[in-house]
Amino acid sequence: MKRVLLTLSLALMLLTACEANDQTVDSPVILNSFPEIIEPHNPEQAEQSGDVVVLLEGIRNGDKWTTFMKNVKGKLQDQVRVTMYTIEGGAIIHELIYDGKAIQSTYDNSRDLYGSKQGRTTNTCKGVGTMKSEQGRVFYVLTGCEKKGSTFSMPKL
Repeated sequence: MKRVLLTLSLALMLLTACEANDQTVDSPVILNSFPEIIEPHNPEQAEQSGDVVVLLEGIRNGDKWTTFMKNVKGKLQDQVRVTMYTIEGGAIIHELIYDGKAIQSTYDNSRDLYGSKQGRTTNTCKGVGTMKSEQGRVFYVLTGCEKKGSTFSMPKL
């Protein structure tokens, strides 16, 4: 009788342990990786890759930025790559990944002749806000960043 009770107790404990381990864990959704950057990364290639392209004469794929901003506001995961071009034509690339809580920003100015040549740097920020320049222009900027001096600044659409 003791052996039967012991066997039943062990079986019940094993079933309970298996059931406890079968719980689903909220794992973060893995977003798609950004399309490969084709060199030279000119504005046409950046636009075809789905980047938001910021040129002196305007912004291309602005709808992708608008969607990203709506998703950040709604706390929905999203990502966007913004490629800005200097007067000389150098590409400065910002990859922003929002996980529903924070934005991971990757900055790469290695294609700019006057860039720092540090390669890619990353920062984690709480959100996106706006800032007004002395000339009265409004720009999107990252806010609440861990590292001071965020490099992201894009003209408001």
